[in-house]
This record gives sequence, C-alpha cells and structure tokens, in this order.
Amino acid sequence: MIRVNGVEDPFANESVDALLARRGIEPRGVAVALDGEVVPRSAWKNTLIPDRSVVEIVTAAAGG
Repeated sequence: MIRVNGVEDPFANESVDALLARRGIEPRGVAVALDGEVVPRSAWKNTLIPDRSVVEIVTAAAGG
C-alpha cells in the first residue's frame, strides 16, 4: 500500500510516470514528491515507487 495525497492506494510496483498515467493526470504543470523529496521530471520514468511510500502530487493553478 502507498499513500497518494493522503489517501491509501494499492501498491503497484510502478514508476512515477506510470502512477500519473494510471490516475489520468496530465504531467504538464505537475510536481511530484516521494517520501518528502521532489522527484525531477527527468527521473519520473526511472523512479519506482516502493511499497509503503508517501507520494504527493501537486498541480500548479493560475490565480492569485
């Protein structure tokens, strides 16, 4: 089991970009942190999410 934005999610032994795709999240304007560390976009394909990880997905929003 992993936690994504505070909600439990099944562990799928997948990369960051696979998690985003599975959740239907367009990667433009998105930042991802894995266990409190920001994962550079260039590393998303090669960064596997270990079981019991905490993932935060943040999307930029326009406004003020």
